[in-house]
Amino acid sequence: MKNRNLIVLMLILALAVFSTVAQSTQQFQTPYDDNISPVDTLASYYNAIENHDYLRAYNYWQSAPRTYADFVNGFADTVSIQLIVEPPTYIGIAAGSSYVEIPTVLIAEHTDGTVHTYAGCFVTRKSNLEPPAIPEEDTWHLYSANILEVANSSSIPALLANGCQPNG
Repeated sequence: MKNRNLIVLMLILALAVFSTVAQSTQQFQTPYDDNISPVDTLASYYNAIENHDYLRAYNYWQSAPRTYADFVNGFADTVSIQLIVEPPTYIGIAAGSSYVEIPTVLIAEHTDGTVHTYAGCFVTRKSNLEPPAIPEEDTWHLYSANILEVANSSSIPALLANGCQPNG
């Protein structure tokens, strides 16, 4: 009987250790879903990608630049993303909409252990129309992106300073 109790106790301890290890290696973060500002929208987008919540990430786009399947495949090997932005200082207004350019640097870790750096510009958009002209007040959406891979040794301040320049 003592041996049986000892075996049961060892199995319980082994399961507890396995459960703790499994939980500590999980990369998921608390979902962050806030599109009240352009930068919060971008942070929410990358939070969704890190959490593998691809449908939520895809829905931040006003008009997605690729199919959902291509979108998911494009991020399938992404483990984590560090988002670095130069906060917007200017909101452009045109044709009933507000637009904000966000200089962006991304440092992404992939499942093979490699780290890649990307830089460029996101443009966010929000309609200036208000109810009753539209059913409910609009929030910020991703409108376009021009993000390219750069050398990991690139200067982050320089990348941000040139991120939304015509040749940046």
